[in-house]
Amino acid sequence: MNRDWARLGRAIKARREQLGLTTQQALADAAGVTRQTVQSLESGKPRSRMPATVAAVEKALQWDPGEASRILTEPSSPVEKYAEGMPSRVRRELSDGEVVDTEVLDLGIPGSGSRLVVVFKRDSPAGDMDPAELQRQVEEWTRIQRAMRHLAAQPDDDSR
Repeated sequence: MNRDWARLGRAIKARREQLGLTTQQALADAAGVTRQTVQSLESGKPRSRMPATVAAVEKALQWDPGEASRILTEPSSPVEKYAEGMPSRVRRELSDGEVVDTEVLDLGIPGSGSRLVVVFKRDSPAGDMDPAELQRQVEEWTRIQRAMRHLAAQPDDDSR
């Protein structure tokens, strides 16, 4: 079985940073392990077996049990590369169905660098859908996009 320890290390680091744990020590404290354990995992150094401490690290990273093993053993794909560090729930949602369109809006404080990303997906390919249903879904997506853009254009009003 091919294990990609470097990919696991990158995923751990990305998720740690995503959670605002800016140091390896912060993750170590949250997991109840040593900083050296986190450093070793993030280094991606190959090993012969999964360390027993991984379960505690998974929990601190808010991953599902066994997530580290999945990252370690699943074949990587170009799409999966971009999903590393994302919560399991988001990866599952993005892996099923067909992406139809996306919208990226800046709803944050100007200059904050945060964005809201909305992905419009459907469970079956467009070619398998009734044309009237496809048209209805596209119209609904267009309505949602307009509403999101309207929200993004609203001036910030703390008096509400």
